[in-house]
Amino acid sequence: MLHRIRTILLPVLLMLSGCGGIGPQPTPVPTPTPAEYIARAGQATQTAKSLHFTIELSGKPVQMDTTGLFSIRSIIGDILRPDGALAILKVRSAIGVAEIRTVSLAGKQYITNPVTRQWQCLAAGAAFDPSVLFDSQRGIAAIFQQGVDQPILVGLEEIEGRPTHHLHGSIAAEQLRTMSAGLLGAGPVALDVWADGRTSQIAKMILVDSATDPQDPSTWTITFTDYDKQVDVRAPAECP
Repeated sequence: MLHRIRTILLPVLLMLSGCGGIGPQPTPVPTPTPAEYIARAGQATQTAKSLHFTIELSGKPVQMDTTGLFSIRSIIGDILRPDGALAILKVRSAIGVAEIRTVSLAGKQYITNPVTRQWQCLAAGAAFDPSVLFDSQRGIAAIFQQGVDQPILVGLEEIEGRPTHHLHGSIAAEQLRTMSAGLLGAGPVALDVWADGRTSQIAKMILVDSATDPQDPSTWTITFTDYDKQVDVRAPAECP
């Protein structure tokens, strides 16, 4: 009799163990794909009211305008949506390093003369405007939402003590030329981006424009901090 009971129960127990036990099983939560991580980073960054950014340029010099007199070394500034930006550019020329201040507001750009330090108004497209990097239609976040080529998830890493998702991919040259007023995009640009593991906002990104110089390419290292902080953007009084 005992042998018969065992014979009946054994298949039942095996079936239950194969199903993981009795009762409903939790539905697995799908892991976002690398493309979804990048799109989320673009959306989360785009919806921020403001942010602080730092851009360090290395490798082949990036010229600020068509004259070729000034190459950009670094840019530090703040973005205030929908159309405000403040920035300080460190530039190198034949006579040394100088600082240029710029303000973008309501579609207009104001900039200080590197020699006289006086404010002046610029015609559209006359010089690089840092605010285009964060433009809602053609900036970094917009490109991320449209899609990055061949994205992969490198891994989970920490930046300033916060967990981030490190992703790698590339961006088509024409997208970056439009975004950067021609300063980026000599060819396809390699991208590394770190998206905050909690907010999905971009914490850091590195853009390598290899076609500028295979041995020492123009490289943009951009960090994003102080999301949604208070930022005041005003047109200079000297240049209404």
